[in-house]
Amino acid sequence: MSIYLQFLLIGIGTGVIIGALAIGLTLSFRASGVINFGHGAIATYVTYVFVEMRNNGEYPVPPLPNPLAIAAGIAGWFGLHFDAPDLPTIIDVGDGTSIPTAIAVAMATAVLLGLAAHFLVFRPLRYAPATAKVVASIGMLLTLQAVVVLRFGSQAKHAEALLPDATVSIAGTLIPRDRFILLALLLAVTLVLWTAFRFTRFGIATRAAAENEEVATLLGYSADFQAAVSWVVASVVAGGVGILVAPITGVSPGRMTLLIVPAVAAALVGAFSSFWTSALVGVGIGMAQSLIFILEQRQDWVPDLDLAEILPLAVIAVAMAARGDAVPGRGAVGSERLPLAYADRIRPVPVVLFVLAVLAASIWLPFEYRNGINNSLIGIILALSLVVVTGFVGQVSLAQVALSGIAAFGLGSYVAEAGVPFILGYPLAIATSALFGLVVGMLALRSRGPSLAIITLGAGIAIEAVLFRRDGWFGTSRRARADAPELFGIELGSASEFFLGDDKRPSPAIGVLILAVAVAACVFVSLLRRSPTGRQMLAVRANERAAAAAGVDIARIKLTAFVIGAALAGAAGGLKAAQLGSFQSDTFGWTASLVLIAYAYLGGISTVSGALWTGTLVGAGIGTVVGEELIVLGRYETYIAGTFLIAELAFDADGIAGSTRRFNRYVAKKCRALLNRRALPPAPIGSAP
Repeated sequence: MSIYLQFLLIGIGTGVIIGALAIGLTLSFRASGVINFGHGAIATYVTYVFVEMRNNGEYPVPPLPNPLAIAAGIAGWFGLHFDAPDLPTIIDVGDGTSIPTAIAVAMATAVLLGLAAHFLVFRPLRYAPATAKVVASIGMLLTLQAVVVLRFGSQAKHAEALLPDATVSIAGTLIPRDRFILLALLLAVTLVLWTAFRFTRFGIATRAAAENEEVATLLGYSADFQAAVSWVVASVVAGGVGILVAPITGVSPGRMTLLIVPAVAAALVGAFSSFWTSALVGVGIGMAQSLIFILEQRQDWVPDLDLAEILPLAVIAVAMAARGDAVPGRGAVGSERLPLAYADRIRPVPVVLFVLAVLAASIWLPFEYRNGINNSLIGIILALSLVVVTGFVGQVSLAQVALSGIAAFGLGSYVAEAGVPFILGYPLAIATSALFGLVVGMLALRSRGPSLAIITLGAGIAIEAVLFRRDGWFGTSRRARADAPELFGIELGSASEFFLGDDKRPSPAIGVLILAVAVAACVFVSLLRRSPTGRQMLAVRANERAAAAAGVDIARIKLTAFVIGAALAGAAGGLKAAQLGSFQSDTFGWTASLVLIAYAYLGGISTVSGALWTGTLVGAGIGTVVGEELIVLGRYETYIAGTFLIAELAFDADGIAGSTRRFNRYVAKKCRALLNRRALPPAPIGSAP
């Protein structure tokens, strides 16, 4: 029994950082009405700054674009080569600094990050849809994660303990004393914040702005100032606790970032408004996870299902069931501006020529370009699943990659294990993914906006933990295997023979199959947009109450969207499995869903043309392959993608597809005006002007 008590109390360390992150999530939601999925990345960056200043006396300079490097890349197109001077990456102050100096520099960095998050990311999105704010926080997560890897490396670092490491005996069990000190500090911070927000003028004004920003502004309160202060406090709390907890949890790029899931669960129980509930539930989750871990190791009656990882999802499910829409609304001035979901014009001749060009490229281009085209086509199908769910109906889904994994593992089981022919196994895998999508849609039926993002994220994590990592029909503890597709006796795998092109992998055969499915998916979604069902989806997105008053069955439309979106995701997942031949659960992890929705918003999440842009932008897609030929991005790819995503959201909610459409219409308008002026007959001599 003593070892269980020991693990329970040791879990206080992780619980404290979860509680601190939950407090920060509550602060940022009160300030800007956004669930900041990048909050753990802020804590990670601040902790790394402290470690580097303390150990090496080096302060990292954030990656900045070097104009000369871009010029060197362009000059290389014309055969001119020169080395652009490197911009400084660190500020070296000598040997390692003192602890107070390192803490001061780290806290100053936390202040700057909080101000940057408010003024550069979320203030421009104050009146944006909840989906845009969620995606912006994902963009911030990607950017900060990339900066950490670029400046500090991907290896774990040692952090010096700032708290006493002596032990104390409790019921005959030795527990490190620092756990109780951390808990006391967290409770003290929670008490200070609770007092400040309950009894001070600033706290009352912030609560008033969260309820009704317009009334608070009329009373003379500056919602902008309150939001900026809240973001700074949230960043300082997360960074400070991260520094203290780092010797316990370790310092690695992904550790604190991944703790955002249990932190969201804790903040959700507190309805993103109660500091005490968020902090205490966060500590409880950390302690319970530590206890569950040792129970799984020592007790046969406890199933080995990664219950410690599933625990936050259970907390989310209970909170959602108890509260309904567990994330409270936030009163704001102005109205949300949704991305345009226009119907792309289908011109048969250009479309056929474009498809033939892609087909030719899939056959005769060098193999790295063929692989890039295949990845882009699969990315297009995945993006189309988000176009239906998020673009047409306005439902945030962070489970699409997990749903695609259902079809991938299912295809391997149906075809490779059960011997079902591919022509039957592939549709069966898609139908299985659609069935899981129906279940996710039913779970999310009562929610929207941030609440829906949390539910679908939890569903994706649960699918990965319970199914993908376990031996069964939809997962394996080893590498899964998918046989080469075969249709009517013709093998269409990555290593299959093809009568055209070279003999290198990937074979053009798999490219032909992927292209056919991608074209069919694009045509289907285009027709759906023009159909009565598509118009009902757009009505639900615009105003659910008005749509219901007009006779639209809201539940049916939402479930239809989730089923269609899951089927499209399943189509992409099955093709990915066939393309790879063998794969692991990480291929369809929940973080990939965050990256997907980020790219989808950047390309244009409401249109088929936006999905085409998304497929071009996805990692290892044709855009990446061609881009590397022009300008070598290397490790900067994720950093640039996250930065461009934030900028695109701030200035143009319609994504690259919308910007391209407006530019094309502007050019066409100018050309028509120019042609009309030239077509006018010359004015008679002597006539009045």
